Amino acid sequence: MMSNPDPAHAVPPSANGRGDAGGDLPDIPGYTLRKRLGRGGMASVYLATQQSLDRPVAIKVMDAGALDDEIARQRFENEARTIAKLTHPHIVAIHEVGRAGDGRPFYVMPYLGSGDLSQRDFTGDEGRVAQVLQALLSALGYAHARGIVHRDVKRENVLFDADDRPQLTDFGIALSRGGDVRLTTAGLALGSSTYMAPEQARGEVVDGRADLYSVGVLAFELLSGHLPYQSSDALALALMHAQDPIPKLPADKRRWQDFVERAMAKSRDARFANAQDMAQALERIGQRQGILSGPVLATTGAHAGARWKQVLMLLAGAVAIVAATLFVHSHWFGHAASTTAASTAVDAASGTLPVPADAQSNPSLASSPVATPTSTSTALDGSQSSAVAASDTTNADASTANASSASSASAEQADSTAASSPASSASKAKAKRRAKPRRREPKRNFIQRWWHRI
Repeated sequence: MMSNPDPAHAVPPSANGRGDAGGDLPDIPGYTLRKRLGRGGMASVYLATQQSLDRPVAIKVMDAGALDDEIARQRFENEARTIAKLTHPHIVAIHEVGRAGDGRPFYVMPYLGSGDLSQRDFTGDEGRVAQVLQALLSALGYAHARGIVHRDVKRENVLFDADDRPQLTDFGIALSRGGDVRLTTAGLALGSSTYMAPEQARGEVVDGRADLYSVGVLAFELLSGHLPYQSSDALALALMHAQDPIPKLPADKRRWQDFVERAMAKSRDARFANAQDMAQALERIGQRQGILSGPVLATTGAHAGARWKQVLMLLAGAVAIVAATLFVHSHWFGHAASTTAASTAVDAASGTLPVPADAQSNPSLASSPVATPTSTSTALDGSQSSAVAASDTTNADASTANASSASSASAEQADSTAASSPASSASKAKAKRRAKPRRREPKRNFIQRWWHRI
């Protein structure tokens, strides 16, 4: 598409959409055509007003002289179908397709009145250069993924909308997967030899890497202010692209040299594998030099969206790993604590409790057995027997002839033994209660408590 002339030169339209100067304008129902914006090899672009919405639009109409050319007509229709397949923030959209009153095909696009890239000078603004290149690579990557190769990437085909965002346009010689091979050879004549990849100039079947070559030429031009190869002869220019070494960028732009040389490699296999690969290399340059920022990277469209999805997936995975670790940790140690408590209860029941701390500090206590439900009763009975034996010995030594005193002592011993029997039974019952294992619930962390509430 051609650049937009001064709006002050617009031709006043008549009621039927035809101007009174500059020749007849096409008659397209529902639109008021105002002026011709530019003319290409087989079609012209007009500024018009859509009557139903009262908005400015651009209408591309096939020239009357091209109607008899079957290849030109197919190429025009192919462009309309191609654009209709693409919905991307950096590709010019299409509103409507139809035929004018005289039978010429047309399609309607948004009117982008902010000019094209050939009217901008970014030689002193590397950040803006990077932004434009990122937008184009995002658009091309989207088109390549759908089997569409643009084949005519150049400054004039990059327009700017009202928000100054770059838009790729003019898919007139785009090659679609499964398209007519006859359009390829004819398309080369309409391609721009100043941006054309060597294999495209040789007439070979091209893929998306031919577009990446054109982006490399465009990057060199935006950074240096001139094309890498210049000649007035198309054949000589094609030979330069195929044989001549890639020129060097200015000294203050040499950090871009490797990027440009890989993009403009003579062999397609030596170039970037795809638009995403090239965009990532561009992003690394920007990060090293500090020329790319958040708003610039946001213009990459689908590429930035994919990157955010990857970040969110990584964060979700990290959260899941932490949650699983906490759950396993709490479950393991909770189970270990429960097992320890049960083991302690079993030891208490079997009479093999560990030595108390005060007994460890006192050797005399440590040598004595620890009281258990059975040993407590035995010790009580033993102490009572010892007391009786001592009493008998004392009475025998004092008076062996005093039978009444011995009988009295024996009676007291019997009474004492009888009195101690209820106390011994109570001690045994109490010891059994202490030895009964208790069930201890393991402590729950915040995840387990939350899960238990659910």
